[in-house]
Amino acid sequence: MMEKRFKQEIEKKWQEYWLREGTYNFDENDREREVYSIDTPPPFTSGELHMGHVLSYSYFDFVARFKRMNGFNVFYPQGWDTQGFPTEVKVEKKYGKGLSREEFREKCEEWTREMIKRMKQQMIEMGFSPDWRYEYKTMDPSYHEKVQRSLIEMYRKGEIYRAEHPVMWCPSCKSAIAKAETEDLERESLLNYIAFEDEQGQELLIATTRPELIPACVALLFNPEDERYKHLEGKKAKTPLGDVVPIIADKDVDKEFGTGLMMVCTFGDKHDVIWTYRYNLPIKIIVGKDGRFIPPAPDWMIGKGIEKGRETILERLKEMGRLVKQERKKQVVKVHDRCKTPVEFIPSMQWFAAVKKRKEEIKKWAASIRWVPSFGIHYLIDWLDNLDWDWVISRDRVFGTPLPFYYCPKCNATSPADELPFYPEKAKEKICEKCGTKMEPERAVADCWIDSSITPLIISDWPNLDERRYPSSLRPQGVEIVRTWAFYTIYRCGSLTGKAPFKTILLNGNVLAPDGKKMSKSLGNVISPSELKQQFPVDAIRQWAAMSGAMAKDRPFSYEDIKFAKHFLTKLWNSARFISLVAPEPVNLREGQELALFDRWILNKLNMLIKFYTEKMDAFEFHHAIAQLHDFYWHSFCDNYIEIVKHRVYGKRGKESAQFALRTVLYKTIKLLAPITPHISEEIYHVVFNAPEGKSIHLSQWPKPLAIEELSDGEEKAINFALSVISELRRAKAKHGLSMKHPVERLVIVSPTPLPEDVVDDIKGVAKIREMLFEKGKGEGIKEIVFSD
Repeated sequence: MMEKRFKQEIEKKWQEYWLREGTYNFDENDREREVYSIDTPPPFTSGELHMGHVLSYSYFDFVARFKRMNGFNVFYPQGWDTQGFPTEVKVEKKYGKGLSREEFREKCEEWTREMIKRMKQQMIEMGFSPDWRYEYKTMDPSYHEKVQRSLIEMYRKGEIYRAEHPVMWCPSCKSAIAKAETEDLERESLLNYIAFEDEQGQELLIATTRPELIPACVALLFNPEDERYKHLEGKKAKTPLGDVVPIIADKDVDKEFGTGLMMVCTFGDKHDVIWTYRYNLPIKIIVGKDGRFIPPAPDWMIGKGIEKGRETILERLKEMGRLVKQERKKQVVKVHDRCKTPVEFIPSMQWFAAVKKRKEEIKKWAASIRWVPSFGIHYLIDWLDNLDWDWVISRDRVFGTPLPFYYCPKCNATSPADELPFYPEKAKEKICEKCGTKMEPERAVADCWIDSSITPLIISDWPNLDERRYPSSLRPQGVEIVRTWAFYTIYRCGSLTGKAPFKTILLNGNVLAPDGKKMSKSLGNVISPSELKQQFPVDAIRQWAAMSGAMAKDRPFSYEDIKFAKHFLTKLWNSARFISLVAPEPVNLREGQELALFDRWILNKLNMLIKFYTEKMDAFEFHHAIAQLHDFYWHSFCDNYIEIVKHRVYGKRGKESAQFALRTVLYKTIKLLAPITPHISEEIYHVVFNAPEGKSIHLSQWPKPLAIEELSDGEEKAINFALSVISELRRAKAKHGLSMKHPVERLVIVSPTPLPEDVVDDIKGVAKIREMLFEKGKGEGIKEIVFSD
């Protein structure tokens, strides 16, 4: 017997049942069914799921459940991205900076395990269905071993190398970072016009937003097509601080910026790096790794930070009469995406992955993948086409995968570790084969994208690849990390296996606040999934995800959608409860027994829904699928069909036909809904239908259309006419303040064609009509209606 209302306690009951019964377990020994493997995003262990997680994880959970019901042996593991700057910041804030390297790492692991525990429980409560037996954590020694093995294999192919090179550097985190770890920040700045001099002592105006780098100026550049400066080519200039630098013509100089004459400083931005190497210019490093000025900067700048150094040199230039003017200007600067600190370019000995030489192969591997939506690949191609540097993969941190290498402090030779997993604190002694010096074990750790860029290999048991699981059938991920996770994974797995790591990549956008702005704690517009679960059933939240629109597009969170979803669950529950009372047992129609026309009509509409819904689920167009189902079930089935056949299920004539249709529609609808609303579907499957195909609806077969005769044109017209009459009767009764149960003494209808007897009976039954007459004439519909007293 069904409860009167769907209670949220039902959700917990089924979550515990699925875990206990191993409902979602991958069958390792099944060699018959095709494997569908999902390379799920390992979320960073922040301790709290956000709405972006709910959206994206709902999407690929829909896919996993849909594929299981379609006969696939679904491999759906879940991992955790555990190592990164944010964890170190949290632990350092809690315990200070006095811990040893090993103690600090232990505290990071302790904190991470607690965060995983919380997030895993939230995933279970959201009804996500991974196989937890295949759970992995990037901080585990077994994971370290595989990451390190992959790096050594790439090293031996010449794709990993150590070199000194200007790298993007975060002064706050005191580490090298990759371009993909930066984001653009627009801010208001000052464009300063500063007077340099040519060889004759004539003024040369330079416009710059970074006057603090004048002590590192090594050249002036102009565009060779700029008539203002052609006479200066090959000459020299003097900076306000007295340094003499060459003047060079270069086609990449923007004539329209400032005065068209610009300084090259080592290093202000990536263009400075390019020009320095292009013209073999001297290197003067005046900013240290802590973001403070160092010699050969002037004494009056040393020890100051960037902002203070800028203020100081501007004061000096003003005193010298060299600061000609200033203009306010919007400026876009690169900042570290973790801490929002502006990045600097600082030469540093680092480890690199040789990405640039693989550009064309990466494009080839990417082109072999099905991108959903198809335009997603262009994000990756655009990123590749604008890639100037190899990937700097080393990070000066503690909580990360140790880079499995040694280097020679004398001759800079490198060598891979012999035993894995490798940890520098426990490293065995190694002698340099080139010069005989004792080598140093590398103490830097890997960029966290090095860890997560081999997840398709990790879940496929690399290096002993299970070809049933690799390439992964599906890679679901956010569109904003195409340039990182998708790019790095295609590159790394392609380099190691020679082929693309997945067959399909499914991209989702971000969830915005209801006002369309990015969710932010500072703006106070963050919506918490934990708080939502206190107001709405999980199946309503999951429906919101399905309703949220086209893939790869940002979308505002909609309270109206989630409220609608909750109302739909109530409609589904109430209709299921009604059907459980009026059609409690399976109905087997007797041979030769025909279905009533209205029953055939609803079952034909059900067939059309099944075909459409299945096609849209296959295409990952969940919003189209759920919208069609909502419309069918709420309006065609509940508002029309159920009300029309109530008189039959409470009577005798046509009862079995109506019971058959009612149970069939409900049974197949909850199967269609099962991937999106797993809890209510499971409950109805067990309580109303007694789980006829097995223990769980999620292991049952996906519904197929019924083998039933389609309606003829005449029958379609008869049904549509009958529905219009019933709708007109509803309006007429409502106008007089009467319910549909109030009897109609006499009804006269103008009908273009005679209606089948069973349709007439249903019209009379739903509207309680005692006498119903038909007339031929112009127009159609109700001509006369007489209500009973």
